[in-house]
Amino acid sequence: MSDDVRNHLSTQSSPYLLQHAGNPVDWYPWNADTLALAREHNRMMLVSIGYASCHWCHVMAHESFEDQEVAAFMNRHFICIKVDREERPDVDHVLMEAVQMLGQRGGWPLNCFLMPDGRPVWGGTYFRRDQWLGILMQLAELFQANSPELFDQADQLSQSLQNRQDNIQDKESTLSQAALPDAMVVKLLARADKQHGGTLGAPKFPLPDGLRFLLMTGHGTHNVSVENHLRLSLENMGRGGIFDQLGGGFARYSVDDHWHIPHFEKMLYDNAQLIAVYAEAFRQYGDPLYASICRKTISFQLEQMRGDEAGFYAALDADSEGVEGKYYVWAQEEFQQVLGTDAELIGAYFGIGKQSFWENGRNVLQLSASVPVFCKENKLDRGLFEQTLRQATIKLLQYRNTRTLPGIDDKRLCGWNALMVSGLTHAAVVFGENEWLLQAHKTLDFLLLRMTGTDGRLYRTWKNGIAEIPAFLEDYALLIQALIDVYQAGFNETLLIRAKQLTDHVIENFYLPEKALFSMSAHDQQELIVNPVETYDQVMPSSNAVMCMALVKLGSFFEQEDYVQTARKMIDQVAAMMAEYPGNFTHWGQALYVIKNRRMLIGRGAAASAAISEIRNKLPSDMLVAATAAADSQIPALNSKPFIPSGMYWYCDSTGCRLPVSTASEILHQVDN
Repeated sequence: MSDDVRNHLSTQSSPYLLQHAGNPVDWYPWNADTLALAREHNRMMLVSIGYASCHWCHVMAHESFEDQEVAAFMNRHFICIKVDREERPDVDHVLMEAVQMLGQRGGWPLNCFLMPDGRPVWGGTYFRRDQWLGILMQLAELFQANSPELFDQADQLSQSLQNRQDNIQDKESTLSQAALPDAMVVKLLARADKQHGGTLGAPKFPLPDGLRFLLMTGHGTHNVSVENHLRLSLENMGRGGIFDQLGGGFARYSVDDHWHIPHFEKMLYDNAQLIAVYAEAFRQYGDPLYASICRKTISFQLEQMRGDEAGFYAALDADSEGVEGKYYVWAQEEFQQVLGTDAELIGAYFGIGKQSFWENGRNVLQLSASVPVFCKENKLDRGLFEQTLRQATIKLLQYRNTRTLPGIDDKRLCGWNALMVSGLTHAAVVFGENEWLLQAHKTLDFLLLRMTGTDGRLYRTWKNGIAEIPAFLEDYALLIQALIDVYQAGFNETLLIRAKQLTDHVIENFYLPEKALFSMSAHDQQELIVNPVETYDQVMPSSNAVMCMALVKLGSFFEQEDYVQTARKMIDQVAAMMAEYPGNFTHWGQALYVIKNRRMLIGRGAAASAAISEIRNKLPSDMLVAATAAADSQIPALNSKPFIPSGMYWYCDSTGCRLPVSTASEILHQVDN
């Protein structure tokens, strides 16, 4: 199709939708008008879901959606709808569930066929051109023949989707909330890969929330098995090909079980969360590898993923020049060309020709050993080798920068940027890097100013100066979390007050009392046959779990036990699943751990903020901190304590508050005991 012939996607802002704006397929965006068009013309809908950095989405687009014959058949028989899953997680969630209920494997591109009234009837993921054309013909024929089989399947599938929403809590937990975290740890360790870290099998995803849960519980219980698994996982991830050893940043997953060969796309949400994971791991264990990985990942984000307006881009593609991984992989000859006499030594360090070998004579760089071990094995002076390595890395990066950069999905997503705010804030506190905290503040300001409407409601996405698509629970929950995190790094009370305002808005517009959970979309946003309730933690935390944690924290800051009771009821709904499937409920596990301990350090007086900031890295990761130098505070937890200008501190937990103390050493003594 020529560039001047466009379908209905040309006015969209999503980079993914714009990738398809020149297809011969007459694509429509997902909206109320498109859904009405299908009903009006009594035509089945084909909803094709993907995202801009999705490799197999590109493959299917080239094979089928750019093909004139395939496109003509699609246009003749279906209302064809393209959806960016990152813009519309609700559509993706419901249709992914539908496809999986049909026994199909989930993934992207996700292609789902809907009846004219919006009921899903059949679907799958990637199909070759010949398969795809056959599926189109079969479904078109069944629909034209008014096949009872087709209509029955739509009825059954819709009912199954509704039943799943109605029966989230299908059984009671046999464990108390207090016993759940320890039981979850036991099951998680049973599924642990004892050789390579992470969970058993391939592909291997980093799963940041699982790591954060183990960091939180392991630190609290001094569990050696947890520590060993964490350190094995973090080291192998950081030394593997899933981590960009030159430029920093993690790929979305490893295709093998060794963390060696990545699927090369880099996502904002992965890296934002892993920044926090490695910062916390360094805080607990002091391993310089963790600090290096954290710093490199932040540098990657700031250099390649930051927009001019302070927000961060969504993703970096796996492909460049139509080839997966081309930007990142190396031939042995290139190493020789760039590094000359140092090529053999540096190549050995990066595993060239050995464990780094990928395909077509190319290598994915990974560390064959830590620097101390490599130097010892090769009888090298460590200082000289580190100098050579630094110089070689600069040369390799300069050479790599001459290659064509993978495509960037430059939309800004509210929730994902909020994750980045939290990651930067946590790292800034651990490493004392004020520039990172300043960037967190700038990004937070961007979300509060550019992605918030005049009515105070949030928007999901921002691009080219325009914020659009009403925000989902994920966006609200993660922004509330970010506001709480940034408050605790500087004690600006307006941030905590804004977090509470957003929380009250979420309770009013998303809460389902009959389920004791929150819906994915606001009550007035429903366009699907069900308004989904998301409970599973995956690579992204469940937005309900994030809200649960936020309610506990805000309940403590504002002394609102109704918030905490709402959080407890939420956990009751998923407690049985937490016990049975702990790997899918690790953010819930963190929330439960916070509820269980209810720890807070409160400081009042002229030096309170500075004193708490000074000892912050010595406090448990689940402990809340609040401080003010003012005689009056808008935060009830602070105002309930007497103001003593010289400074006074209270350590409180689920059993109550200890006697106040006046020095940092006394605070730490109370915490340790």
